[in-house]
Amino acid sequence: MKMPKRVRRYCPTCKKHTLQTVIQNKSGRKRGAMTMGQRRHERRGGIRGYGGFPKPKPEKSSRHRIKTSKKIDIRFECNECKKKNTYKSTFRAKKFEIVKIGV
Repeated sequence: MKMPKRVRRYCPTCKKHTLQTVIQNKSGRKRGAMTMGQRRHERRGGIRGYGGFPKPKPEKSSRHRIKTSKKIDIRFECNECKKKNTYKSTFRAKKFEIVKIGV
């Protein structure tokens, strides 16, 4: 999906329509694979001899189906008051690009 770099939209701080810059928010730092409780469970021996005991096989479980797209987090920065506002409804997209269009 392509989106213009500058958009005229309503700024709740200025309480009027202004020119706003589109910014894609970067995802935060990823956490480790195991939680503290899982690490403790492994350290104490876990349940030895039962394979992957507490978890179902990934191919059998509906929880482990992989999504092919990510939710896009977009911010709009007002050019007058420099406040950043979020996009109310997030959406999924495989590709996202901010395009420069003369506004």
